[in-house]
Order: sequence, then structure tokens, then C-alpha cells
Amino acid sequence: MNPEIENYIQALPENIKPVFLKKREIILSANPEFTEAIKWKNCLTYIHKKKNLIQTVVGKDKVSLIFHNGAMIEDDSGWLEGDGNKTRTVRLKSEDFDSSTLITLVKKAVSLV
Repeated sequence: MNPEIENYIQALPENIKPVFLKKREIILSANPEFTEAIKWKNCLTYIHKKKNLIQTVVGKDKVSLIFHNGAMIEDDSGWLEGDGNKTRTVRLKSEDFDSSTLITLVKKAVSLV
């Protein structure tokens, strides 16, 4: 693992770290070709084919996933929020979320690249 990413994860608030780690595990399992980088000051970003695909933003009580091509994803789950021209956001507040829905969204995002 990249030391910059290790340090980022270690510095996360204890109340949000379990959500972050579960989200990270699921995203990486959905697409093992992802690379990770810290971008935009303090966001873990998942990159596929040299394109920023998903950006993670950590808040006090949630982890937000910004899907850079989210407006193009068909979302039967209703998880994707927003009405921008390109991006959509998923907000996770606990470890108790539907992993299969997140996997589906990640795979759909990857398929659009």
C-alpha cells in the first residue's frame, strides 16, 4: 500500500474509519484494476484507465462517494444523488449498507470508461 494512503486512513476519525474501510474493500474488490491516489487536498480517489472515477470525501458522520460519471449511470437503487451534468454522489453513514448495490454502481461506472 502507498504510505500516503496508509497515513490518510490512519488519520481518519475513529467513528468513520469502519465505514471508510468497508467502502474501500468493496470498491477495490469490484474492480481490482483501480489505482488509488490522494487528490484535491484530502480525498482518496479511485482511478481506472487514467481517469478519476470515484472520489471519496469524508465528513463528520459520513463518507461520500462522488461518481465522476454518475449522471451516465442507470441507478435502479436510487442511491445516486444530485442533478449535475456529470457527477452523482452516494452517502454512506454506517457499515450497514448493501454491498451488492455499491458493487453494481462501481461496475457500471467502470463500464462507461
